[in-house]
Amino acid sequence: MPLAPSAIRQELDANALRDLGLEAGEARGLFETLTFERPSYLFDLRRVKNCSLGAFSYVNGLNTTSLYDSRIGRYCSIAEAVVVGPYEHPTDGLTSHTFAFAGPDQFPAFFLFPDYQRLAVETSRRMEMNERETRIGHDVWIGAGAFIRRGVTIGDGAVIAAHAVVTQDVPPYAVVVGMPAKVMRLRFDERIVERLLQLKWWLYDLAPHKAELDYSRIEGSLEGLEQRLAEGRLDLLNPDTWRLTKVKGVTRFHAEKLDAPLF
Repeated sequence: MPLAPSAIRQELDANALRDLGLEAGEARGLFETLTFERPSYLFDLRRVKNCSLGAFSYVNGLNTTSLYDSRIGRYCSIAEAVVVGPYEHPTDGLTSHTFAFAGPDQFPAFFLFPDYQRLAVETSRRMEMNERETRIGHDVWIGAGAFIRRGVTIGDGAVIAAHAVVTQDVPPYAVVVGMPAKVMRLRFDERIVERLLQLKWWLYDLAPHKAELDYSRIEGSLEGLEQRLAEGRLDLLNPDTWRLTKVKGVTRFHAEKLDAPLF
């Protein structure tokens, strides 16, 4: 069910986005919609189109990283020159060119020309595209130059090595490397992974406990958080959440404050 907006602000510029909890530089690479939890950081990416981003996630890819139709969890770290969920060209028909499968939403530049409009296939006869959403879990680290195929699911806690080409789903807490990417190992033994997935620490406000936990010790951190959860001392994280819609032709955005967080 769609989340109902509780507040609307009209035509904010990039600087005003910081007041909402989003640092996006000049925001020239933001297209169509972006839904995010506060705080989030997008370092002037090449392109971000129809994505959602959980709290404390960041993408450090100045003019290089692109995200398409992707749902990204909390506490994710995405490096430069990463491509997530790009459009795929069908290859089983007469041509792999965009005129046979793409509409103005997918490839607007060519549709500016009457010549291309005359050539482009009508909606009902276009070749079928892979339009699935790409899903990236919580606490995922994606290294520089990685490629994530559209529609893939990356499990919570996974690590995608630099320059990996991910064409299949990745299990939680797996470390994957190579072209195509394969699981090299798990970050922790299966017992620890099971406890992490049951705890789902990213759902809670950890700030009040930071002085009492040593995050470098996985067993100690888990035990401390599990005990606090059992005692009812972990409060849910409830960040402000906003949906931006780009105003066509300018780097300005309509902003809707949503009534509930993404996760």
